[in-house]
Amino acid sequence: MNSSFWLMLAGIAAVNLMGAASPGPAFFVVSRTAVGQSRRAGLATAYGVVLATMIWAFATIHGLALLFERAPWLLQLLQVLGGAYLLYLAFQAFRHAGDALPVPDPEKVTDLGKAFRRGFITNLANPKIAVFFGAVFTTVYGPGMPEWINLAVLLVIFADELVWYTLVVFAFSSTPAQAAYGRAKRWIDRGFGTLLGLFGLRLLANLRALLA
Repeated sequence: MNSSFWLMLAGIAAVNLMGAASPGPAFFVVSRTAVGQSRRAGLATAYGVVLATMIWAFATIHGLALLFERAPWLLQLLQVLGGAYLLYLAFQAFRHAGDALPVPDPEKVTDLGKAFRRGFITNLANPKIAVFFGAVFTTVYGPGMPEWINLAVLLVIFADELVWYTLVVFAFSSTPAQAAYGRAKRWIDRGFGTLLGLFGLRLLANLRALLA
């Protein structure tokens, strides 16, 4: 392995980490779950987000971005479906903004499964991740690489995402963060819903192009 290989991995790690750290639907869903429910639920949501990211990264490495270029309607359709799901989450946030905080129950495994699915679907419903990876791989990652290099790239992305979202969960599930959330839950949930709604509407803007 020469220095260019390690530079390529470092470049992918840096760019992907900046992408993961930028506020988006996954960040808001993970942080909201961690602060509003529990650390375990936040971690379950984070694991769902990471799994969806890995699916997008794997698919992009193996030609998904090229498929989107040749069939832009498919990307637009996925964006519309993703936008609809984010609007559903926004509606739920507004609907339950005034609800009291649930009493933590570490035995509720089903809730952890629900948290995992929420994170997974949120990130899987955002096809812009594939566009992002397509841009990253075009810039610092040449086509036709052997599979062991593909695996190394996927491991770097996995480590990036897992470390980042774990840090997010631990920060937002801390006692001070949860106490602050409890005092302003109504307004925080409405803000959360507004941001998710804006993300959803931005994706739904592709509906006009899809129907044209």
